[in-house]
Amino acid sequence: MTPSMTPEDYKAIVKYVFDICGIVLGTDKQYLVEQRITPILSELGCATFGDLTKRLSTGFTNFMVKEKMLNAMTTNETSFFRDEHPYVAFRDKIMPDMLERVKTRKERPWQRRGPKVSMWSAAASTGQEAYSMAMIISDVIQMKGMGIVTNDDFGILGTDISSKVLAKAIEGKYGPLEVARGLTPEMRRRHFMQDGDFYLVSDKIRKMVDFKSLNIQDSFSSLGSFDVIFCRNILIYFTDDAKRKILSQFFQILAPGGYLLLGSAENMYNLNDEFLTERFGATTIYRKPV
Repeated sequence: MTPSMTPEDYKAIVKYVFDICGIVLGTDKQYLVEQRITPILSELGCATFGDLTKRLSTGFTNFMVKEKMLNAMTTNETSFFRDEHPYVAFRDKIMPDMLERVKTRKERPWQRRGPKVSMWSAAASTGQEAYSMAMIISDVIQMKGMGIVTNDDFGILGTDISSKVLAKAIEGKYGPLEVARGLTPEMRRRHFMQDGDFYLVSDKIRKMVDFKSLNIQDSFSSLGSFDVIFCRNILIYFTDDAKRKILSQFFQILAPGGYLLLGSAENMYNLNDEFLTERFGATTIYRKPV
């Protein structure tokens, strides 16, 4: 018999999820939460949701419990080149600037060249966003790098709070339905190796991207500075106070003139006034002043 979740169970789980990752679950999400947690109840040693909430309320929640709850509750909807238009802006607006940054740095004396161009895919999920960025970089360099700029001049960091999705991102292995979403046959030919029914991200693209675990609600100043940050479709799950804190940290770690792209349904209204705003086609681009 499938266990059922009481309103009291739901309130306790909502509080726990907020406490561990800052995600706000509304009153209309009980069915979704029940669907996601039911399959892992037995793995957590619980016969009912009441057993689970008792365990969560005692404070005896070890790393395994926290990981399983995070992996069940975090939203991991993603695809290659999701929404398309942000990647058009990345290719046609941002990348020309990045190429110039690389050339300028390479014209300096060796000891003053500085680091490679650094980019961050926050809430990277199973890796499609970070790899999409890398594919664009590689294609633009091939067309416009003129032998001066190479893939090695760029580094992309992908982060997520879920260890489960990060493991898939690191593996870089995707099924036929996943590569059918957003990738043309030509892109698959250029940037993937086929392994039976699956597709592996090519070594050339894979070496441009690193992944690590990160809760975006925590301080991330230790990550260093970035020229471009993609943080798309994640801020909508946080409170306004959490959004303000995250956006303020983005501003601090962006290099002067750096770029931030949010999701199509996200904006900075009443949250941050430090960024400059630009429009490129259907995309809103936020920039740190030079």
